[in-house]
Amino acid sequence: MLKGIIFDLDGVLVDTESYQWLGWVEVLKPYGITLHKQEYILKYAGKTGTIIESELLKRYGLDAVDGALLHKKEKLLLKWFSERQIDLMPYARESVEFFHDKRLKTGIVSGGPRDEVELKLKRTGLHPLFQTIVSRSEVERGKPNPDIYLLGLEKLGLESADCVVFEDTQYGVEAAVAAGITCLAIPNEFSRNQDFSKADKMSNNLREAVNWVKQTYNL
Repeated sequence: MLKGIIFDLDGVLVDTESYQWLGWVEVLKPYGITLHKQEYILKYAGKTGTIIESELLKRYGLDAVDGALLHKKEKLLLKWFSERQIDLMPYARESVEFFHDKRLKTGIVSGGPRDEVELKLKRTGLHPLFQTIVSRSEVERGKPNPDIYLLGLEKLGLESADCVVFEDTQYGVEAAVAAGITCLAIPNEFSRNQDFSKADKMSNNLREAVNWVKQTYNL
């Protein structure tokens, strides 16, 4: 029986994936490095900030303390998300409101830092619709490890069989599936070339994914 829905945030509910790329572009500029969009999509999109930073440091042999680039990037994104408009993905608000109205427990499980996640949810007005919010800040290992989804289940008070997850990246799908949760993949511009073979269902958009849940669970 379906009792809860868990959403990833970036790329599923909020249209912010381009900001993630542009944040890395800015912090790499002082080193004379240009991180092109297609390169970011192919090599880094969907990975946690710590993994991206580690790979960038190794690839370019940068003389920077671990965590320094990521800290600058996250600080920059907080400034941007405080000042700039945050657009929702198509059908995002309607999706969350539908499950909320059906009395299902709803949660956010995001690979972003806590303050960034909270800011996006508050600025888009989605924050009150979620019973729990779990971020990368609460776990030692980020996606594709299952830790963050296991914590999400614990906070919602649900078993893995009681939930469905909406994800937009290969790494998010792998994390949800490793936690034993049914996972619907909704690829976007930044993730469409990733491997979604572990997803239980592929959808072209959030509306299509929600309709699958409605039909499958007779909502």
